[in-house]
Amino acid sequence: MSGRSVVAGFRSSHLWLALLFAGTSSPLRSEPFAQGKSEREVQVGAITWRVQAYKANCFRNGPLVVVFHGSDRNPSLARDNALPLAEAGCALVVAPLFDEARFPRWAYQFGGLGDLVKEDGRRRFRLKPKERRTGHLVLELIDALRVGEGRPDMPYSLIGHSAGAQFLGRFAAFFPNGALRIVLANPGSYVMPMWERKYPYGFGGLTIVSDADRQHYLASPIVVLLSGQDTNRTGLDKSPGAERQGATRYERGHAAYEAAKASAAARGLAFGWSLVEVPDLGHGSRKLYARPESAIAVFGPCLRSTLRPSAECRNRRAENE
Repeated sequence: MSGRSVVAGFRSSHLWLALLFAGTSSPLRSEPFAQGKSEREVQVGAITWRVQAYKANCFRNGPLVVVFHGSDRNPSLARDNALPLAEAGCALVVAPLFDEARFPRWAYQFGGLGDLVKEDGRRRFRLKPKERRTGHLVLELIDALRVGEGRPDMPYSLIGHSAGAQFLGRFAAFFPNGALRIVLANPGSYVMPMWERKYPYGFGGLTIVSDADRQHYLASPIVVLLSGQDTNRTGLDKSPGAERQGATRYERGHAAYEAAKASAAARGLAFGWSLVEVPDLGHGSRKLYARPESAIAVFGPCLRSTLRPSAECRNRRAENE
């Protein structure tokens, strides 16, 4: 066979493959989300993410809000509960699925830095390679969502409730990021900014962090969002490390905030945390996310005490349209 025939055959086979794949379009997409509710799969490296989304009708170059579900592993519910936030901030809300098969407790609630493995009849904590840590995967997903919207520098905030807030607390502590706000709504436990408290309840016992990481954590734009009536211990982490933080989610939130504030003050460090309390609610995100306090926690004080945007916010949106 001549060289020309080989080249022609090579081109023909590649044309056939191109036509084959063109006829079987993949559901893994990266174009902008449509207005309203939608769902899709997003391929990021070797990870396929199933995400639920909602883009507000008023969205015009608005922010991205990534919502982290609770232990129910229900991103559809997390997305639906966050609709008032999307409307309040004219935002795109995206809720990814952290399925239990790929993201069990140590890979989700406890931050995904490593796993418990059995060695010599004992369970030991073993770090994962950096590229496999859950926080690293989430950063890649956020970048992919921003690129898909055609805005690689799209501003974003993060909010999680209960188990999702536990993950976000560890994400904030151990994964440098560019979030405008990181809202921890009623988590069952926190990362205390202390070396004497071992991971996942503190900075102790880890070889990959330094005091610079703790300083970054204290300076992060973390909002501790608490429901004043969240005092039921059902489903609460009752391990010794968690119990040292308080008897209820409400107590633990105040303890973590005060400990972080005192730690920053004692060392003259920047402190970026704030605490927002909704006094008349129990555990659950549906009513909480519909409250104006939650919208302010996510988007900042440019929102008034109602979910209706202030004139200042409307002016800012007009500038971006």
